[in-house]
Amino acid sequence: MSSFKDFMDNARESSDQSLPASNISLANIQSSLAISISAITSPFFKPNEEQKFSEQVSSLVQNDAFLSELSDQIGEPQVDESEENFVKRSSDVLRKMLYKHFGIKE
Repeated sequence: MSSFKDFMDNARESSDQSLPASNISLANIQSSLAISISAITSPFFKPNEEQKFSEQVSSLVQNDAFLSELSDQIGEPQVDESEENFVKRSSDVLRKMLYKHFGIKE
């Protein structure tokens, strides 16, 4: 796998849309993302706005241009970088990109 985008493309193209070497499907990830966003944003949004925002975030992170940019910013795992550190670094990049896209100050 040469990039995060390639990884996601392979998951989308698989028959059950599961992540490689895992039994987790993209649909499960989307559901988890929606629930997490709802929990985080509930104090700030009315229920209808919260659902709309959750759908916007979910749609954005599936967008090819967004995935390409995320993949470019994450890059390859660094030498001697653990899986846990790679996931944390990737999560930080994703969070910053989402903040920037939605105009949220850190």
